Amino acid sequence: MKLLIILFVIASNLFSAVYEKSVDTKNVYYVSEHFRAIFGITYENDNVTVSLANTYLEIAEATWSKEIDELGFKMPKNTNIKKIDMYLGNRLAYNYETNINETIGINYAGWAAEYPSDNTPFFVLNPNLEEDILKVTIAHEFFHTIQYSYFFGNILNENIWWLEATATLMEDEVYDSIDDYINYMNNFFNASHKSFELYDGSHEYAMVIFTKYIKEKYGLEIIKNSLIQMNETAQSISCFEILDSLLIKDYNSSMQISVNEFAKWVANSSAYFEEGDLYPPLKHFDANETAVIGKGGIKVVDNLKSGWNMVTLSHADFNSLDINHIESAWSYKDGVWSNSIAGQISSVESSQGYWIKTSAASSLYYTYFDNGENEISTLNDQWNLFGTTKELSMNYFDSQNIILWQYNNGVWLLYTNDSTLLEKVQKLGYNTLVTIPAYSSYWIKRI
Repeated sequence: MKLLIILFVIASNLFSAVYEKSVDTKNVYYVSEHFRAIFGITYENDNVTVSLANTYLEIAEATWSKEIDELGFKMPKNTNIKKIDMYLGNRLAYNYETNINETIGINYAGWAAEYPSDNTPFFVLNPNLEEDILKVTIAHEFFHTIQYSYFFGNILNENIWWLEATATLMEDEVYDSIDDYINYMNNFFNASHKSFELYDGSHEYAMVIFTKYIKEKYGLEIIKNSLIQMNETAQSISCFEILDSLLIKDYNSSMQISVNEFAKWVANSSAYFEEGDLYPPLKHFDANETAVIGKGGIKVVDNLKSGWNMVTLSHADFNSLDINHIESAWSYKDGVWSNSIAGQISSVESSQGYWIKTSAASSLYYTYFDNGENEISTLNDQWNLFGTTKELSMNYFDSQNIILWQYNNGVWLLYTNDSTLLEKVQKLGYNTLVTIPAYSSYWIKRI
């Protein structure tokens, strides 16, 4: 189709640039070095639409400069020979490949896709965005076009969170002063127990908080390598597992180690994140709340009261746990006591129990990887201090004749499935345990 080429010159307080203008029977095109802004021919003489198209180009070129030239991500597919089309949504911009006028809902800022003929990316933008939102939207959607350059084929649902979270991260990398990404944060901080891989239209954007941790801890290279790995594995492996393999191979870490540290960061955001002072507080859970921790998720549990507590701890190095108001911690394993004061507790496990003394009420955090359970059938006749991240009913212990003690709220409670022993102990005034609360510990031995 023959195009009429003329030059368009516009100057404003936002930009001063010269862009090529083309028209055909359906569209008007303004063209910069890497992009085309497209809207319907009906709007050719509409100054607002024309100005907006040129604003798109100015912002898009600045975004290209940051994400490609400075940060070093791959160029989008085919951009060595083609431009990236940016359609002004709801302005009768006609897509010749799909044979539709591109529209966008009022609740969406933008979306990116690929042309079916050759996989060249394009995106559609809401024409009613404020300037700052337009900037971060272009940064976000442009990064999606970069992501597409790393792999081919359909995207696994369990990988959408990583693509949206890293695109949201790019908003702040390109336009650091706008901080629009923080508007997504409540969806994580109020529900941190949910799976990283949850895809519900909001949670995947809130997972920008994890990409913030990854970037601030390890840099951007791991994000680039994760996209490369998505292609090399033909997307048969989830990004969660890809990140785990990269952390193990290149950073002497793992997703288990990183999620544990991430839990510490979000529990005290202002102490660790560069912009943590802007983040909302993390929701705390009561020990009796039954919210299940999904894949990668974390929970901060208010299970430490002033004084002595029988609890379990997240699988980590003890000194990394940042337990507020702690005075001492004790563990007991294989007949040996160890304590924190003497530096005898190093690595801790969620299947083990711990005595923790605090000067005030406090909290502990747990992660998806803390699934510590103990095999009751292998109990010996010595005392064991076990921990659990799940609530346990007394039926759990029926495979063995046992006696079990727990200290809770200043009171010793007992359970045994030996009826004679139970009667004797009850006569001494001890109350009977009904359940073992989640995130607690207990003394147990075979009798």
